[in-house]
Amino acid sequence: MVIDFHHHLFNREWLPEQFWNGLVERAANLRRQAGQEADPKAIAAKMFEVMADPQGDRLVEQMDRAGIAYTMLMPLDLGLELGECPVSVEEKNRCFAEITQRHQGRLGSFFGVDPRRENGVELFDKAVTQWGMRGLKLDPAAGFYPNERMVYPYYEKAVELGVPVLCHTGAAIPPFRNKYTDPIHLDDVTLDFPELTVIAAHAAFGWWQQLAFLIGKKTNLVADISGWQPLAMRDYGLFCRYLRDILSIAGTNNLLFASDGPAFNLYDMDNQWWVNLFKSLPEKAPKGIEFTPQEIEAVMQGNAQRILGPIQAK
Repeated sequence: MVIDFHHHLFNREWLPEQFWNGLVERAANLRRQAGQEADPKAIAAKMFEVMADPQGDRLVEQMDRAGIAYTMLMPLDLGLELGECPVSVEEKNRCFAEITQRHQGRLGSFFGVDPRRENGVELFDKAVTQWGMRGLKLDPAAGFYPNERMVYPYYEKAVELGVPVLCHTGAAIPPFRNKYTDPIHLDDVTLDFPELTVIAAHAAFGWWQQLAFLIGKKTNLVADISGWQPLAMRDYGLFCRYLRDILSIAGTNNLLFASDGPAFNLYDMDNQWWVNLFKSLPEKAPKGIEFTPQEIEAVMQGNAQRILGPIQAK
């Protein structure tokens, strides 16, 4: 079984226009770096064609091809920083809950909210107790520190509900501000809420060493490896070296396989490629770097099931 712990569903009305513009510019820059043609209008047209999936049907088809049994969705609330969307936060999260019911046993979802929203805690409670959502997704890059006291009622509610919190860490694309995404800010959160499981998304990218050592000292902090596909594509050896170091420092039981899709479909790094790369690590790691099948199994499914409980994927 393979579990993708961090994936997105995109629909144009669910995210601010400024977010889409930033995504197009990033794609254009990556193409220029690779010596490829980079027409922003053409990229934008392809982006919406490739990524629009308001019912989750395309994602499930991709999961079948990639051999992914279960995917956890992470709704984004970026409106306070980038401009509000036509769809409210409550409506968007309810859409995600309905999509998981449509694909029961294949898709689950966290509740995504900016903690500065009015009545956000009450909505979080409703999302878990009535809609069946399985955790809380926070994105500090949108303009807040995760250890600010105004976020603490959400952590208190997560402990009460018995669900984990996933928090973006590491460098974010413009126009987001990276001062908010240093994983050191999770130190306060994990200490003040020892019963709460905190997941540092993206293994903090450039702060991965700091995060790995933090995880190694704690019992309630883990990371997902989503969004590392570009490094694996550009320099497979360096990716393997970093991954080996993360596992050795943080512990094999504290890393989750995840994709951060579907944006990487634009760059020929779809989920099937990502899954195959991980599965082949015990046989294809560079000389001097070793991964055991047991380690890869823990990352790709065992650790997720420990955090979420047994998953009976259909």
